[in-house]
Amino acid sequence: MLKKIVLFLLSAIILLSVSGCGNTDRNIHSEKTEKQPEQSAENMEESLETDYADNHSNHESPGLNLSELSIKISSDEKEAVFQLYDTKAAEKLYEQLPLVLDTENFRNAQWMFYPPESLPVTADEAYHDGIKGELSYYEPWGDVFILYEDFYAGDEMHRLGICTSGTEYLESFDGTVTLEKLESSAEDQEEHRMGKQMRIMVDEHEIVFELNDSAAAESLYGQLPFQVEISDYSDDEKIFYPPEGLETSNTPLADAKTGTLAYFAPWGDVVMFYKEFGSYNGLYELGQVISGGEYIESIPKGTYIFEK
Repeated sequence: MLKKIVLFLLSAIILLSVSGCGNTDRNIHSEKTEKQPEQSAENMEESLETDYADNHSNHESPGLNLSELSIKISSDEKEAVFQLYDTKAAEKLYEQLPLVLDTENFRNAQWMFYPPESLPVTADEAYHDGIKGELSYYEPWGDVFILYEDFYAGDEMHRLGICTSGTEYLESFDGTVTLEKLESSAEDQEEHRMGKQMRIMVDEHEIVFELNDSAAAESLYGQLPFQVEISDYSDDEKIFYPPEGLETSNTPLADAKTGTLAYFAPWGDVVMFYKEFGSYNGLYELGQVISGGEYIESIPKGTYIFEK
């Protein structure tokens, strides 16, 4: 009798182990494929799982080139601009514009909407670890979505573009959104050809920085011209405080070298490095000096004007 009980218990343990193994492969979007159009976001949230906190430190680099195509997405007089990646999927979305679409919320992190035609994504655009401000596509459902919070997915999402302005409005895109092509003016085209530049005159010397395409650099560029006080900090940098703080979403962390222009978010100051520095928590890259870098170290403390 004792032998039968032992055999029964062993069988039960094996059965439970097999059953448990069947659930180990669940991830965020594996159950998303079962979604029906009428299924509520609340029900989806109950059926999905995420572990973003454990994966956020391993954010994946897009490895994609940005195109010259930009779109504007607006809702209730608030708008954001997205620059699209140079991919067939992003181009296909662009060709379908203008569109007016209803949004659905997913896991309090993204607004989803459905373009009329599906997008031809490839493995090159796939990622799992999303950052606020990314425009992406989820192929199994056919939805385009905007991340207004950082988001980790166990299944593959596909990048379409990044928000270059208006990131602060994304969370309020509830209800209906309008997607439009953002046609470039002659001035915009010239700016794109030459790059966004910021310059300062020190005595008779001009120092010119070329800004990158990040949200923080865009925010700084949009404030030009401005007058600020430049001062020394440590033995490798000059700093100043822009009129307004900078939006750091979609902005790369800095690995500062001689001539790097950076933003230290905890203090809200812009840093001009005249020696190699490296990286530091909260230090974001804005651009690099392209002319007059040898004069940064000798800038006297005082008030200066930065211009485009």
